[in-house]
Amino acid sequence: MSSPADERMDALSDALARMLRRLDIVDQRLSRLEAGQGIPQAAPPSVGQTLPSVNPPPVPTAPPPAREMPPPSPPLPAAPPPIPVPRFAAGPEVEPESTDRLETRVGLTWINRIGVLTLVLAVAFFFKYAVDNQWIGEAGRVMLGVVAAFAILGLAEFIFGRGHRTYAQGITGAGIAILYLSFYASFGFYSLVPQGVAFLLMALTTAMAGVLAIRYRAAAISVLGLIGGYLTPVLLSTNVDRPWAFFGYLLVLNVGAVAVARSQRWRPLEYLVFGGTALLYASWFADRFLPEKQLVATVFALAFYALFCLMESPALPAAAQLLASVALLAIWPAPLLNYLWLSLALAAAGLLLSEWRGWLWGPAAAFGGFWACTIVWQAELFKPPQLGAIIAALTVGFLLFLGWSAWRTLVERAAARQQDLVIVALNAAAYFGAGYHLLRPDYNDYLGLFAAALAAIHLALGVRIWKTAPEAGRDVRPVLLYLGVALCFLTLAVPIQFSGYRITMAWALEGAALAWIGVRTGSNGLVNAAMLVFLLTLGRLHILDAGIYSDPAQYHAIANARFLTFFVAAICLWLAARWIASGTLVLAPYVAGHYVLLWALAMEVLGSAARNAAEGNAANVAMVSLSALMAAYGLALVVLGVVTRAGINRILGLGLLALVVLKLYFYDVWQLGKIYRVVAFGFLGVLLLITSFLYSRYRTNIENWWRDEETRS
Repeated sequence: MSSPADERMDALSDALARMLRRLDIVDQRLSRLEAGQGIPQAAPPSVGQTLPSVNPPPVPTAPPPAREMPPPSPPLPAAPPPIPVPRFAAGPEVEPESTDRLETRVGLTWINRIGVLTLVLAVAFFFKYAVDNQWIGEAGRVMLGVVAAFAILGLAEFIFGRGHRTYAQGITGAGIAILYLSFYASFGFYSLVPQGVAFLLMALTTAMAGVLAIRYRAAAISVLGLIGGYLTPVLLSTNVDRPWAFFGYLLVLNVGAVAVARSQRWRPLEYLVFGGTALLYASWFADRFLPEKQLVATVFALAFYALFCLMESPALPAAAQLLASVALLAIWPAPLLNYLWLSLALAAAGLLLSEWRGWLWGPAAAFGGFWACTIVWQAELFKPPQLGAIIAALTVGFLLFLGWSAWRTLVERAAARQQDLVIVALNAAAYFGAGYHLLRPDYNDYLGLFAAALAAIHLALGVRIWKTAPEAGRDVRPVLLYLGVALCFLTLAVPIQFSGYRITMAWALEGAALAWIGVRTGSNGLVNAAMLVFLLTLGRLHILDAGIYSDPAQYHAIANARFLTFFVAAICLWLAARWIASGTLVLAPYVAGHYVLLWALAMEVLGSAARNAAEGNAANVAMVSLSALMAAYGLALVVLGVVTRAGINRILGLGLLALVVLKLYFYDVWQLGKIYRVVAFGFLGVLLLITSFLYSRYRTNIENWWRDEETRS
């Protein structure tokens, strides 16, 4: 264990070490301050020179007996903030990286740019003035411009080295512009050098501008060089079209510009590359394109598309997808099938690149570019020479986008985006519309099957997605969308493939199928869709199918198409009600089923009366038969309600019997003949008594059934 004297010695040694470190920090700060003010610094001590030593005060060996041990030394104060170095007019300008002062931006940047533009115009005017006054020869003017340009670039380098970065950027831009102007004048104005030499000189100027832009970190220099690069083939044009050389130069220029933009994070430069390339390509296509140039136009359209897909700006790849689709459409008009296969490859590339690069709107651009241009291409076809190949290509396109959506949902388990759902719906509509347009003249008999096949595909995908999705947090939107598309195509397939009463039966079967699928998948939307289809079925029964036979002699009782249609509709309504099983929605199809069947039987009764009764008694027979039918049907419902313990059947039966009573007392009694009144009242009376006996016989059971229903509810 250390003695008190040792502890005091350690404390004093620590304090002395801190003091020496503080002196060293102060010495460094004084050196920096003197360097900033131009004061010569003292020479460091030579080798062998000894510095005066600092001896600590003597430490007593034992503490005074009458005094307490002193407290530990307090901590030294924190170091003061660094002393700012003042600026002097004689020193170089050290610009900050950025400033928010409006005055600085205007005075240093905008005035500099305007001054550069003014200087370049002055040089151009000097060239013109020298030409007009014959001061110097043509070669001398060009050499003067080149020397002046390189002198300005040297001056910019010197200024940049002195710290005036923004100012040097503007001076560099002036030198680049004068160099472009001089090289162009050597060919365009004076014909001093061949076109190839002038082209090479201007291309080298563009490359130098890119190098200087990176060195000075000035996007403005790269913009100036890129504009000069785009103007080079335009200014040096001799009206001789060399598309491979022209687009090859443009591609190399764009590759360099995109590389600079990506390395320096200059996204606005990418928009200039995109706009300049699109403008030059469109100008060439409008003035120089011929059918024999389809290959070169296609190669470079796809090359530029691939280059644009490497850009960082998210909007440009989507725009490139659309423009490339339009370019292929213009290059390969109908009926050339090259467009379809090239457009398919372009769409597939767009989907793959969207997944790879994470483009949000890439799939929408690929889908829109393919189908919009394909529909325009197809609109020019009157009699397709290769219908099978066209249908095959369209089918591949349909399956491409449908498979992509299904793959995202089933394999990647990605959340469904709004655009994904829209693509699924529009993809089916576009494919069916295109196929319908091509097949309609000669293949009408297969169009309904075509729609049904599309419905089956979407229905299978919807069921598959439902089965594979986890129950917790299940997203039902894709399922409902696929099933909704299937519903639409089934509804379309019926009137396309069938005619007359067959449409009604097909719709009824479709409604029952949708109700079953909706119950199995727990989708209220599909159940509601089934109700909508049943509503269409009822409307068609009323408007069309009830009037199939204008003459009762045209059909036999029961064994006719009208009764078959109504009977199938009633069965489908009852099946839907059975599958729904519970809730207030179950009443609608169940009651509608009885209504449809009773209506069908009523038409059969009226038709039989019209065929078999004497001419004077046909109306009486019809009214009595109708009342008897309604009463018998009501009694049957009551019996069914007693047997099945279903209160709804008993209520419907009693309601129907009440309707017959009202009809008999307020209408038939005044219209029927005497014998027919007797028959009607007698038959109804018997049925009413039978009904009353049933309620007397099963009164206790019926009351218990209602109490059980109330308890369960």
